[in-house]
Amino acid sequence: MKPPPFLLALALLLWGWQTGLLAFALLIAVVLEAARWIEWRVDFNVKDFNRVVDLVSLLGAVGGIYCVLTRDATNQVMAMFQAASFTAPSNAPTSASQTTFIYLQWFPMILFPAAAALAYSTSEQYPRSCFFMLARRRAARSGAPQPLAPGINLGYPYLAVVLFSASLANQRNEWFYFAVCAAIAAALWATRPRRCSTVIWLALLILIVKAGYFGHRGLNMLQTVVENKVASWVSSWARRSEDRSEATTAIGKIGQLKLSGKIVLRVEPANGPAPSLLRDTTFNRFETPRWSNNPKSPDTPVLASDDGTVWPMLTKAATNSVRISAFTTRGQAVLAAPPGTAIFHNLPVAEVKTNAQGVIRISGAPDFLHYLATYGPGASVQSPPILESDRGALDLYVPTSETHALARITEELELLEIPHPERVRAVQQFFTANFKYGSFLPSSLKQVPKDMTPLEFFLLKNRVGHCEYFATATALLLRHAGIPARYAYGWSVQELETGSNRFIVRERHAHAWCVYWSDAAGAWIDLDTTPADWAQTENQNASLWEPLSDRWSRAWFVFSKWRWYGGAGEWQNYLLLALVGLIALLAWRVLARQRRRRKVELESTEQELHRPGLDSEFYRIEALLDDLGLGRRAGETLADWLTRIEPVATIPLAPLHQLLALHYRLRFDPQGLVADEREALRVGVSAWLSHAKPA
Repeated sequence: MKPPPFLLALALLLWGWQTGLLAFALLIAVVLEAARWIEWRVDFNVKDFNRVVDLVSLLGAVGGIYCVLTRDATNQVMAMFQAASFTAPSNAPTSASQTTFIYLQWFPMILFPAAAALAYSTSEQYPRSCFFMLARRRAARSGAPQPLAPGINLGYPYLAVVLFSASLANQRNEWFYFAVCAAIAAALWATRPRRCSTVIWLALLILIVKAGYFGHRGLNMLQTVVENKVASWVSSWARRSEDRSEATTAIGKIGQLKLSGKIVLRVEPANGPAPSLLRDTTFNRFETPRWSNNPKSPDTPVLASDDGTVWPMLTKAATNSVRISAFTTRGQAVLAAPPGTAIFHNLPVAEVKTNAQGVIRISGAPDFLHYLATYGPGASVQSPPILESDRGALDLYVPTSETHALARITEELELLEIPHPERVRAVQQFFTANFKYGSFLPSSLKQVPKDMTPLEFFLLKNRVGHCEYFATATALLLRHAGIPARYAYGWSVQELETGSNRFIVRERHAHAWCVYWSDAAGAWIDLDTTPADWAQTENQNASLWEPLSDRWSRAWFVFSKWRWYGGAGEWQNYLLLALVGLIALLAWRVLARQRRRRKVELESTEQELHRPGLDSEFYRIEALLDDLGLGRRAGETLADWLTRIEPVATIPLAPLHQLLALHYRLRFDPQGLVADEREALRVGVSAWLSHAKPA
């Protein structure tokens, strides 16, 4: 059953208005509604309908892949009509939920070939078997033709899809609700039972519309309440950007990461050498055995420039640059950046914030980032030393529990008696000459005597530890010597990827070091006292499966880079053209088959007309006997027929045997009849017909 005139067109225009695809909606509406006045039709057979359904299935699959791969699917489609350049790319990311909504909004376009094929078909229904591969295969295996019944008319199902897709735009306009209700009411009015009273029908419609309006508003309010209740529960287990120790860290936490060979970053130098360290954050307060930021400073938003992908962090000269690739979690991440980063390029995110601890937090990001960081020595996003606050000089604070060990080392090195620059060098030489690197062991903290802290045991007794011990001891020793210092957490860049000029950063490359304040430079300076052989020591723990996982990681990196940054606008637009080409190819095949069928039928008719003997007058005798109830049976020859009816016929049939012999020669003898014989057949039939009368 077809929807009323113009109802489908109005629904399509509503869909186009809501989704921003008005040009497509107008085209589809014109094509479908014009079928009511255009008499031209195509005689589709079952195989043609199968092809149309297969094309729609292909469009659905390719459309889903397209939505997943594109960064801004809707903008890419509309760019074909709006952009000055056909291949102009888009940098806006889309989340998984947005991708799903966009894909479902495209359903009227995906199903359009099926609706158009039925609109211009001589049939009003699709055979239901066309939509089920199992039914097709069952018919093919049995040798039986694919069943034509039962059938499905797509008029109202397509209308429902259009309204559903329009609602997914989520414009939240109250008039949209009433527009949808009007469309549904028009469809129901066309199919209402005639025995139903119009007044009662309208009253029930108004009641249902009113109940639905207040019902959906109530559901919205309930959703808000439920979301607020669940938010705190979700935040307790959901993975967030804070997982990378922005707020606190404890001795041993980085050591746990060092047991993993998972690749988390890729670093490619663009101008100058690759940085040896990438900083995530710093900490200013240590209470054994935990570092924290006290107080935790508020975030400061950064303003983007140009097209929204350039984020200036500092105003300073910076010549070195590096490309960093990383994955995000739910559109959020803490950026790993070289110390002294001045500006980020090619960073398509919605928001960038930083704080006094040097944390650079982003949100509204795509799943994969491939950004350029320009950096140089000097100022950084960290705040200057906090030497005066309600909690004291935070960047000089040393916990009382560590004072004894630090005082012994300070006195041993005579740090308070030499200038500040010399104090830094003395501390660095002290760790280089007297300490060794040791991998993290779960039982390492159990070896510490009860009357000593882990740091005191490290400084005075075993002098073997991993980067957290060295970073903590260095920062507190410098503080005890009067130099502001902080504990820095981030990543070490050291492993060159095989076959490229990129460096890979694994979880075991998580690193901690010390930053100290230099009055001469007016900036925080990195000081890494961990022995240089620590990387080789950690590599010994690599898994035997690591080469295999590295290959998979590299393949996924290449795919992600191509997906998000690899000139996506061009291939996506050409993919759309390929889909249009598929529709055109299907239409050409169907129309070409129709032309071939008409040609074959015409040739068959012409052959029938030119076949000798078809103009034999004997067929007039056969027609007369058929009218008298003496018709020939199916498959019965003319001779057998005459023999069978002769005993019961009231008309003399004996003369017909001679006429039948002439007829057979006219029909089947290659020589045919001569003129006299042909005339004898014509005269004999006429004479018999004129004298043959029922008794």
